[in-house]
Amino acid sequence: MFTKKIKNFELTHSEIKIYSLLLKEELTPRQIAKKVGLSERIVREKLKHLLELGLIERNLIKQGWLGYIYRAKNPKEALNSVFFKMEELLGLLEEESKKIL
Repeated sequence: MFTKKIKNFELTHSEIKIYSLLLKEELTPRQIAKKVGLSERIVREKLKHLLELGLIERNLIKQGWLGYIYRAKNPKEALNSVFFKMEELLGLLEEESKKIL
């Protein structure tokens, strides 16, 4: 269980490219897909993971259609989000180890 959870913190090359791109400008999934050369479906999966880690944010937009526009959190804020999630994971690990012992 712990190994699977810790793997959630790994970023793929594509996720790093997307995060770097979003540091420069706010974009929709379609715009990101065009810039990084991936399908929109794959980009949405990568964005979901980046959101779960707290590295990016999204805002709902209404411009004749509903959708999201994404932006990266600044690196320091993003790193703090990751550290917070890691601390939560370590707390769960401690609780599990107490049950075993």
